[in-house]
Amino acid sequence: MAKWGSFDFGEMEQLAKTFNSALDQRVIERWIREFLLEMAYRAERKIKKRTPVGETGELRRNWKVGSVVRKGNAYEVEIFNNTEYAIYVENGHRAGKNLTKWVEGRFMMTISMKEIERELPRFLERKQVELLEQLMNGRKG
Repeated sequence: MAKWGSFDFGEMEQLAKTFNSALDQRVIERWIREFLLEMAYRAERKIKKRTPVGETGELRRNWKVGSVVRKGNAYEVEIFNNTEYAIYVENGHRAGKNLTKWVEGRFMMTISMKEIERELPRFLERKQVELLEQLMNGRKG
């Protein structure tokens, strides 16, 4: 039988241990939460830029990002605006005498969220590479 040489599996074992530590649920959960918050704040900035200022700036100023909440196997983060008329500016509304005119919506949230959805794969890939580099260097974030 031919001898192919010797191979030290120590580095492979260390790599396996590193990936096993990556499976530590706390590390993964924290990574997911941080990523979702980062994306939510990116979306909030886009939404604010598209939101009309009006006379007081109240509508633009009142956009907020909530906490990341885990629901079963899913995570949710809410971006909201409690200004009473926000939904009407977003989706449009009737106006004028006898409510016969239609004011077109600005769709500041709808458009911004579609942009975020298109950008998501690029940001996700970058964050995954960062996580793997941290894990390979023996750090847990």
